[in-house]
Amino acid sequence: MTQQTPPPERSWADPNAPDPALGAAPAYPATGASSTAVAPASRPGIVTAASITLIVLGALTLLIGLFVGVGAAMFAGAAGGLGQAADVPAGYESVMGAFAGVIVLIVILVLGWGILEILVGMKAMAGRGWARITGIVLGVIGALLSLGGLTSPDAGGGVVISLAIAAAYVFVVFAFATAGAWFSSRSA
Repeated sequence: MTQQTPPPERSWADPNAPDPALGAAPAYPATGASSTAVAPASRPGIVTAASITLIVLGALTLLIGLFVGVGAAMFAGAAGGLGQAADVPAGYESVMGAFAGVIVLIVILVLGWGILEILVGMKAMAGRGWARITGIVLGVIGALLSLGGLTSPDAGGGVVISLAIAAAYVFVVFAFATAGAWFSSRSA
């Protein structure tokens, strides 16, 4: 019976060292100064949740803007019809036209806000640093604006909805503010 010698041990300290049993170097990327890049960390769950929350809030804002826009169009049409059908005092048409113009401006701002929220939510998922900062600013402003519903004289569902929306915006601010390291690693 012949005794065989075991193959020489491979050094696991250097993954690129040749494997004597195989007779060739393994197919690992070369180590050195040129390959110091670190694979980006996976997106934290809190960033994903905050981004989705911001996208949902933006979609709801768009829906509200569209409903207000349809209402403004109906109001402007009714005001125009009222001015032609009835004997209205002088200057009434200009007041109604100005009021309709203010509503149209508000609708444009609301639609722009909703689109911006959706865009920022999508870009924050991709790890864009500007989206993180913009999301924090949108969250602070949105939370403050949603607290306006607390001044309602009735204690109905408006207060609960205002608090829920404010809490969602506060969550977005908290999530983006605490995930700065991940956003920094994505931009590096």
